[in-house]
Amino acid sequence: MTRPTVSDAQAWQPDSLREAAVSWQAAATDIHADIEIAVQGVAATRKVWIGSAAEAARAEVRNVGLASDALSRAMVLAAVAAGDAANQITIARATVLDLVSAAESEGFVVADEGAVSVHDAPTSLLIALSGGDSAVAHDLLTMRADDLTRQIVDALEGLGAADADAAHDIEEAFATPHVRPTATTPAGATLPEDLVTGWPVMSQDRIAAQIAALTPEQREGLIAAFPRQVGNTDGVPWEMRIAANRTNIAQAVLDESDPYRGVFYRTLLGEVDDPAGGGRRVDRQIVAFDPARSSLVELNGDLATAKSVAVLVPGMNTTIEGSAANTATARRFVAADSDVAVLTYLGGPFPRGNLVSGVVDAASPRYALDMAPRLVAFSEDVDRTVDARAAGSEAHVPVTYIGHSYGGSILGTAEAMGLTADQTMYVAAAGAGVGVDDPREWHNRNPGVVRYSMTAPGDLIQAVQGIPRGPHGADPDEMTGVIHLATGHYDDGRLMAGFDAHSDVLNSPSDSWRNILAVITGDRERIQVAG
Repeated sequence: MTRPTVSDAQAWQPDSLREAAVSWQAAATDIHADIEIAVQGVAATRKVWIGSAAEAARAEVRNVGLASDALSRAMVLAAVAAGDAANQITIARATVLDLVSAAESEGFVVADEGAVSVHDAPTSLLIALSGGDSAVAHDLLTMRADDLTRQIVDALEGLGAADADAAHDIEEAFATPHVRPTATTPAGATLPEDLVTGWPVMSQDRIAAQIAALTPEQREGLIAAFPRQVGNTDGVPWEMRIAANRTNIAQAVLDESDPYRGVFYRTLLGEVDDPAGGGRRVDRQIVAFDPARSSLVELNGDLATAKSVAVLVPGMNTTIEGSAANTATARRFVAADSDVAVLTYLGGPFPRGNLVSGVVDAASPRYALDMAPRLVAFSEDVDRTVDARAAGSEAHVPVTYIGHSYGGSILGTAEAMGLTADQTMYVAAAGAGVGVDDPREWHNRNPGVVRYSMTAPGDLIQAVQGIPRGPHGADPDEMTGVIHLATGHYDDGRLMAGFDAHSDVLNSPSDSWRNILAVITGDRERIQVAG
């Protein structure tokens, strides 16, 4: 990478990238819509146009439709990359120009390559501050010029890096707009179509074994031909699921009629600041994405280096398009400890509504009963994936499941159905799970599972926790064998209590937040048990 110059930075027009992003997105939408109309029109002739020529024509139009979708998805990905690049280049460019302006305002000369030199003699004030010694004053100016040089050169390198990253991401988006051929298999082997068709009734281990037997080219072909199945099937390696879900999300952008949801889907395709720090920009890691099932699972952090993993199951009113707050919660834990990886788990629709209708909907156990089996299956996939990443290491990577509010009922119901976890934590939980009135009704596949709970005093959830014959089971705060954690105080000294504490225990800088992090990381000395 060639470092840009100051004049390059001054001439740069990042708004042109924004214009390209808008243009590519509009073109993607138009191409998809126009070709879809044509494909549907030809498909509609099935009853009135028959014969081999008709079938051949319809097949060819279907291929055109597939090619159109692939091109449109590539343009969506390129539009997202261009928009993100425009923002990053704007920030990097502004840093360069601000430093140059600051240097020049102080009387220095800035060369085009970024070197800063002393131009004016020291002022009388600087000489006076230097004890009346003009030589010392000149040395101070030289030191300042050297410091500004380092800052400007670093900023120019940052601008160059942003530009290179933009070029890479846009090139990657446009690299494979064509339809890839269906994955091939050795003679006598199961065809990819048959392989995918069998997944719903197969064990995860068998699915994983099938994938392991494929070549890299066959895996890529499988992703291209069956992105929905690859992206949402437990047992498929996560790197394949993440790659497939970029295709699924780009297709959802094209298919979505609601502008708000379409905009949110595009954010799932963009880069974000690495929550683990280091100043890097990273792609979002979407392990499951299926709007038809209200499913979105995202990995935050680096699973390859994680020493502990958490899975966050949120509560009432959680939706895919409204899940940004849950993602922010996960990233805060990763930002606090880069050895932590956190998954946000939306495995289906959650109860929704206001303080009146929402309470009625949240009283229904059906959401927990529907989602719990999927969480059980996913926990098996998490267990296998985490163990595989930790293979060869003596250190065990513990996995903690956190159920917040209604998510506590989902978690408890999943434990009753055979969840696999090292630790479970019920945070302001609606209950211990549908039909769970005694710890013996939990059937975690890990016999050594450790369970925790916390609810702040005055939290309104207490009105429904453990009510006799309640829909969500017993109060986990009162169950034998569950370690009840202290919620403590906010960092400003206020007691963690009352209505706001329901969400604040999980999100606000506080004793409770650090208590949850200590459980995730296994920092026993910092875990505070309720008195």
